[in-house]
Amino acid sequence: MDNEAVKQLNTFGGRKTFRFKSFNQRIDAIEIGVSRRIVRDFDEPEDHGSYFAEALDKWSELNCTKDFTDLSAQLRSHRQSLAQILYHKEEIVSILLSYLTLDHALVVESVLDLVTTLARDLQDEVLPYFERLVRQILPLIKADSAEIVEAACNALAYLFKYLSKSLTKDLRPTFDLISPMLGAERQRANVRRFSAESMAFLIRKLRGTALQSFVSHTVQAMVGCSLNRVSDFRDGLALLYFECIKNVNSQLHSRASPVLTAMLRELYKEELAVSRLEDSATYMLVLSVVKLSLHYVKRDYAEPIWSTLLTEYDSQTQALRDGRAERIQPFAALLGLFSSATVLRKGSRISDYSPMIQRCQTAFDISHETATDDRHQQLLQTHEGSSMDAILTTSRLKWLSGLLLQCDMTHLLSTGRLLLDLAFTRESLGSLLSMALTLARLQWNQWNQIMLPYLTKMTVRMWSTHRLPLLMFWTELFQKNLFSSKDSSISSVVTARGQILFPSPSQDTPLAGTSVSRLLLEWLAEPVEWSALAEQSMVIPADDDGEDDDEELGLTGSESSSNGVVQALATKSAILTMLEHTVVDSQMLLDGLRMFATHASEAIAELTSKFASASECLRNRPLGADEHGQGNSNTKSTTDVWPSDATEALGLFIPRSERLFWGPYYQLYPLVCLLGRALKMEAQVLHHVSTLDDTSKKALDMWFLVLHNVLPAHSANTSLVEGMCKLAGYLRYAVTVIKSAEKLSPETKQNVLTALSSEQLILLVPCLEDNLLSTQPSLRLKTLQLLSLFDQVPAEKGGQNEKSGTDEETSCNVIQLAADLESIPPTLDTYKDRLNYMRRMSVFSSNGRIPKIYEN
Repeated sequence: MDNEAVKQLNTFGGRKTFRFKSFNQRIDAIEIGVSRRIVRDFDEPEDHGSYFAEALDKWSELNCTKDFTDLSAQLRSHRQSLAQILYHKEEIVSILLSYLTLDHALVVESVLDLVTTLARDLQDEVLPYFERLVRQILPLIKADSAEIVEAACNALAYLFKYLSKSLTKDLRPTFDLISPMLGAERQRANVRRFSAESMAFLIRKLRGTALQSFVSHTVQAMVGCSLNRVSDFRDGLALLYFECIKNVNSQLHSRASPVLTAMLRELYKEELAVSRLEDSATYMLVLSVVKLSLHYVKRDYAEPIWSTLLTEYDSQTQALRDGRAERIQPFAALLGLFSSATVLRKGSRISDYSPMIQRCQTAFDISHETATDDRHQQLLQTHEGSSMDAILTTSRLKWLSGLLLQCDMTHLLSTGRLLLDLAFTRESLGSLLSMALTLARLQWNQWNQIMLPYLTKMTVRMWSTHRLPLLMFWTELFQKNLFSSKDSSISSVVTARGQILFPSPSQDTPLAGTSVSRLLLEWLAEPVEWSALAEQSMVIPADDDGEDDDEELGLTGSESSSNGVVQALATKSAILTMLEHTVVDSQMLLDGLRMFATHASEAIAELTSKFASASECLRNRPLGADEHGQGNSNTKSTTDVWPSDATEALGLFIPRSERLFWGPYYQLYPLVCLLGRALKMEAQVLHHVSTLDDTSKKALDMWFLVLHNVLPAHSANTSLVEGMCKLAGYLRYAVTVIKSAEKLSPETKQNVLTALSSEQLILLVPCLEDNLLSTQPSLRLKTLQLLSLFDQVPAEKGGQNEKSGTDEETSCNVIQLAADLESIPPTLDTYKDRLNYMRRMSVFSSNGRIPKIYEN
């Protein structure tokens, strides 16, 4: 009892002697260390005495409950001598078993101690009752009392210890008794841990074939259990073997290497008829034991694990090269173990990376040999006919990625580049792109300096045959912000502006004389039958009832035309993304963007006219009305305009599960977005072109083309409004900045001023004023910024002008005030700034100086 009190003493300071611990805290503090506990008994029992009689006397004084008094009375006549205990052993065991239940919770701890002392006295004479005792003790491990749980686990461990010589002759029956507590049946995690700690030290006593047969038996039991129990049972077995090979002070037991070797031998027997190593229960068991061990030990004590794995790896490699290997699955499993163990704890458990890098190079050599050897090709096929090549490639590149991430710069500059040379020479394109994306997501600090040059050279070399997967790779890299140019100052393929410079193709490649950027522009200019967009529908799942559909938003339509137009949209979008981050000649890029924008504008205008003429509600839509037919009092009644199928014309189908969005011309939304992106890119490039007059003329032509043919019907498209804003910003820059204005001819300058005049603003405001009521902040902001670039209309006369009697006209800056207000984020830190802008706008409005064009 004193021991129990001491465990709850407060050792963290404070005035309280005892410190409260919850049940989980007390359970976590339990440690079954019977195998490491040395008990020296200087007071041996008398010649005819016994440990059982001494324990009974001790508990008779400590436990005065009625249950224990009755128990002591029943045992008193059988405890006089060791010979008497041996003679009445069956009666004694039966009496003890009757009290080993939670119905007698007050005496369970005492009875468990009596059971262990009985086993200590009788040794092998208890074996006939061993199974009955174990089955009676196991349910106690699941009790709600931490004291009973600890006592039951210790009793079980002591039984194993005192009977170890007999049990280790064949440990499989004992395992079958314990397996339900290890996870073969549903158990709590702490129950699996206690059961593993109790039995683990018995495995250390196994040698040779006994150890191998036991490991084989446990693996077969795991594989043969029900599917819903495999995961928990595997975790329980992993704890069992981990407790077997661990030692004190973050070290490993001397039996660690033999036990791990036996597990690997059992793994070699399994036919890996799976698409991934992670689908193999045996592989995951071995991997879990390796991970638990590496997490536990320090780097200086991890040598037994690495030496065992390296020895097995060398053995399998030599067997493959000598032609003695009948199966390649063992080699694949070892590759998987190395690839996972290398990155554990950020590689801190590896003391020397040189052996790892040498073995990784061997893995690439083996892959090259298997690719040219017919016999090795047969080994790549499992008994079910599925290829092992994908598993080998994944494990090989995963191992390489881990080594690149963790090893120091010295190894990277020497053997690291050699491994990359082998990988980019022998591996498939898809595997290399996947590895590069993985390293980018993990933010490898040498990605720009080491990986990027390999990728650019491979892109140039393989563009002619694999342009689509390469395009999608670079697009994902840029869109998900996996590429950063901050640390690329010493990279040979990244410019100061953060753009990637692809090398010139060599003469022996299909791209000789043609750069990747030129091919991208040619691909962008390839004609597309955009009329197929008319057959598409774009749906958003309804979630009013809380039943969300997992399908992504997308285009759907007839299968014959859907694939082509959807792929074209995705391809054009990817090309624009790649062009934004690639070094391209400015004039060539402008020509390509204008060609694409012109074709897109013409297609949008044609399809918009087609939709409008085919729909009565769009054909009769009054000027100034919104998409729901609402406008000022001069417009026609909406009941006269909209037919009964108006929802269909607007793209709003009646079923909630198929509601459509983006307005009447929703099919054209993706194409309009691409047009907006092209306009934005064109405006950005224009600032770096020297031939200002010519480019300004072409920019002005594009401005009027989109302004007249596209913007009126698609004014609510944020991307389009942003593109027009950027283009207008460049035009304003061209006529405002002195150095730029000097390069413009008088005719071009006048045309630009006319395009941005207040008269054009008056015509544009009715088209864009509905955007100011949008719930999208970006659409409101871009609309206001676009309107602020025009010459503002004069303010109405009133207020201070009337009082002073002056007729001087002043420009109305309410649009600029609104744009500044919208550009300030609505946060607690900036709300005062927003209030100041709102007061200024309120004062401007209260003076009656708001022009009539802004009155809505």
